[in-house]
Amino acid sequence: MAMIVRRYDIPISYRWYEIVIEVEKESGRRKIFLDSALKVEDQVWQLVAHILDIEGTKILIKDFNDTFGYTVMVGEKTLDQHIHDHSKEYSTWEVTLPGGAKTKVIANKDPNAKTVFFRGKRVPGIEKIRWLAAFWKFEWKYNEVEFKIEFVIERTWTETLVMNKKIVDHFQPRQG
Repeated sequence: MAMIVRRYDIPISYRWYEIVIEVEKESGRRKIFLDSALKVEDQVWQLVAHILDIEGTKILIKDFNDTFGYTVMVGEKTLDQHIHDHSKEYSTWEVTLPGGAKTKVIANKDPNAKTVFFRGKRVPGIEKIRWLAAFWKFEWKYNEVEFKIEFVIERTWTETLVMNKKIVDHFQPRQG
């Protein structure tokens, strides 16, 4: 059976959620999942908009066209604008831990916040190590894995996550 799948990554504060929309082309059955939990099951021909609530934030999912395109709104913003606004305040990376598990590292860009979330929880005891006014870093260890986030000003702030002495690329959210 042919299946169309659309995936959307949605940031809310220090957490990213995944919405997956599956459509069976022959039967027209549509399923909408939030972090793997089935939230909606209907027929695609119904052309109904669905609202999901994530931590008090309303997520609107509505049909965009008859080729199974969707529009996702977060509050009053498009998903693209919401992700852009989120990236002004937080940096996000996705890492693969030994054993293959994937998780996100989310750091607040505010130099006074000293807040990093890893595996969905705030990393305790994070101390900012400041070398110069234009450079500081956070370091922590998880099992045998060493992490370091460096903040540097080079015309604008740049953030780099280093995991076991290797630079990790910033997370690229999926938008359908």
